[in-house]
Amino acid sequence: MTTDAAARRKERRRAVEAAVADIRAIERDCGVTPDGLARMKERLLDLAAQADLFPAEDFPPPDGDVDFPANIYRIAEDDDHRFALYVQSARGALDTPAHNHTTWAVIAGIRGDELNRFYERTADGGVAETGRRVVRQGTAVAFLPDELHSIHVEAGDRVVNFHMYGLALDRLHEREYFRDDDRSWRNFPAQEGIIEARSG
Repeated sequence: MTTDAAARRKERRRAVEAAVADIRAIERDCGVTPDGLARMKERLLDLAAQADLFPAEDFPPPDGDVDFPANIYRIAEDDDHRFALYVQSARGALDTPAHNHTTWAVIAGIRGDELNRFYERTADGGVAETGRRVVRQGTAVAFLPDELHSIHVEAGDRVVNFHMYGLALDRLHEREYFRDDDRSWRNFPAQEGIIEARSG
């Protein structure tokens, strides 16, 4: 590892630890509330503004033809699996169904454009879109545990962003997603294949 890369890892670790500590304090002081999430979102945007600490070469997307065109890198997680922060690195043609998280979630842009669509449940058991926002450098979105969204990246686009959750993705076994084809709700399995990237 070059001196520059080692220095970047050290500075990245310091910046991530400071951001996670602040977000822990926000949850403690404000709870899982719209105001608390707004404050978490602003703090994660501060970290995303330090994009030089998260260069493409440290967080590459998957190579070749893969089912899920994004790598998810774990850069922070408490011992009890709370306050989990990831870098998601995608290379286009990424679409998820409408889903919840069963924990709070914040997404903040580092580079590239990720479209987020927002939904509410309808009386007939389906979903209706209520809005959308493009997450890019300088923008973020946040969700309470039962709120619904989907994410979309255009083919050929390269997107790197933060995803942070109140509980680690591989511990979220009760998430739900909506299937448009048969208008049913299904279990969204806990995330697999997370890449360990906590700086040592």
